[in-house]
Amino acid sequence: MYEIAYNLRMPVYVLENEMPADELRMWQKYFDARPVGWREDNRTAKLMAIQGMKQKASDIFPSLKGVEAYEESKSDREVMNQSLKGSVFGMKLAAALGTK
Repeated sequence: MYEIAYNLRMPVYVLENEMPADELRMWQKYFDARPVGWREDNRTAKLMAIQGMKQKASDIFPSLKGVEAYEESKSDREVMNQSLKGSVFGMKLAAALGTK
């Protein structure tokens, strides 16, 4: 809770009393997928790769593991979404919703 409050630059009591629980859960998911400092770690890993580093960046920088996991799950969700859209059920659902 304190880590989220710190990164959102708000006091914990404001977070607890004013933020809806579902929004707080979404912020937690966001920080799981994009840990604080991942951009700096990613930049450093790219510089190290240019200089000849052979290891995977996520083996050196744990913050990049969450980013990789999120990207993999995102591509899996996109594939599943496209499969649904192309299916008979997906077409019937789109027709029922009027979104073809």
